[in-house]
Amino acid sequence: MFKKILTICAVAVTSVSLSFAQSPSTLQLPEYAVKSWIIMDYETGAILAESNSKMLLEPASITKVMTDYVLADALQKGTIHASDKVLISSKARSMSGSRMFVEEGTLVSVNDLLQGLIIQSGNDAAVALAEHLTFSEESFSVKMNEKAAELGMKDSHFKNASGLPDPEHVTTAFDLAVLSRALIKNFPEHYKFYSQKSFTWNNIKQNNRNTLLWEDPSVDGIKTGHTDRAGYNLASSAERNGFRIIVVVMGADNEAYRQRVSRELINFAFQNFDRKKIYEANEVIARANILHGIDKTVPVGVSDSITATLPRIQYDNLKAQIQVNAGLEAPVQKGEQVGNLEFYIDNHLLYSFPVVALKDVEKTGIFQRLWESFLGKLNNKINKFKEAL
Repeated sequence: MFKKILTICAVAVTSVSLSFAQSPSTLQLPEYAVKSWIIMDYETGAILAESNSKMLLEPASITKVMTDYVLADALQKGTIHASDKVLISSKARSMSGSRMFVEEGTLVSVNDLLQGLIIQSGNDAAVALAEHLTFSEESFSVKMNEKAAELGMKDSHFKNASGLPDPEHVTTAFDLAVLSRALIKNFPEHYKFYSQKSFTWNNIKQNNRNTLLWEDPSVDGIKTGHTDRAGYNLASSAERNGFRIIVVVMGADNEAYRQRVSRELINFAFQNFDRKKIYEANEVIARANILHGIDKTVPVGVSDSITATLPRIQYDNLKAQIQVNAGLEAPVQKGEQVGNLEFYIDNHLLYSFPVVALKDVEKTGIFQRLWESFLGKLNNKINKFKEAL
């Protein structure tokens, strides 16, 4: 259990960004015969564990998560609607690989095509939806890359909506985890499609290719992918007791091994990591000394609650230190930043949050300040006299 051990220091403060990845860890990470994998904390986007997560690889049909992200954004903005009827083109009908089996010249709703895209991994559905939004798959890929840039997917480049092989169509496990997190966070209602286990179209019932949906009730997505060049890929997400993680596995040799690695990484994360609330928003963490104020101290805390994701074995080693701005003096307004709250493990800075005043402290009058100044100087002289004795 984290012990709230606080030290208050008066120093000049510079902001430090939240970072869990720097945490010293004594965990023994699993090893697998795949090209790349990552476990990401959904709440913070922190990397909990990884192997080659920045390696450039072909995503195969996990591409459709980005295709869907672009479409979900367009639906939210009202650019397209779930009830829209899409005219199926010759190109969409002729797509190879996994298909929804739409017929050329027919009208299919956006809602049905989305299910064909997500559940059946239909390449035909991907092209039909891309053409509906931007009139061509090529122009749709431009939007995919624009969204990738917005999300900070720095190592991703998309050439098509389906994920069919292209040497310039690449991403990383890290970028796919970032994308998956954004999808769940920004489009939670839309994300429910990913937990749907089957979809029937054209009298053909197809099951969701993510078999983890049947194996683990905590899993509610996300997407499989496979080509001969890419190998077997899977982006998945699971939530247990309010703690959600995202796992991406890329480059497995077969479907069964892809599922096994994903399942074991999910269990590894939940067995070894935990999220705990450390401080509530506006909780009085400490009282900081303040100069020239009606009050001699000001209660300080954080504006938002702080919840940390750490290896379970590290919580007892977590310590907090408040650094208050040097020479803090009144007036101070409620909500004004007055320092930083820093967390350490074994003297290693883990992350930092702004500390704010939790109440207003007004400045004293001129005579009070003069009196305090006189007393301060008098105390200094007394101390020097004592030192000289």
